[in-house]
Amino acid sequence: MIRSEDAGATMNILLVDDERPLLALLERYLERSGHQVDSCETGRDALARCRAVPCPYSVVVLDLKLPDISGQELLPQLLEAAPQVRVIVSSGTPYSPAALPAAYRPRVEALLKPFMPKELLDAIERLAPRARGASV
Repeated sequence: MIRSEDAGATMNILLVDDERPLLALLERYLERSGHQVDSCETGRDALARCRAVPCPYSVVVLDLKLPDISGQELLPQLLEAAPQVRVIVSSGTPYSPAALPAAYRPRVEALLKPFMPKELLDAIERLAPRARGASV
């Protein structure tokens, strides 16, 4: 949930990655930056969390390589399940949301791995106004 109207507002964020050390690092960094953060290691867990009514997250950070389902397959399901969610796709290879339906593209950003935690925070803050505009 968003706490205030500025770009630095507290947001509920879900990190989805099967690299536990990376999850721990990003979770600590984002929490110290004032955000509420949950994490999971599988796409199915992420989808179940986002299908909760209402979905508690404003932003999902999604790795494209997960052990149970590809991020490419999971991404449209997340966007459909939670219309207010914005997704940052993190991948070791370049990713473009151009293959997504046009209505989904404004809700997705890409971040090439490896990235610094500050780069992720900047991407989240860029998405904040869009997440606010679509809150349910």
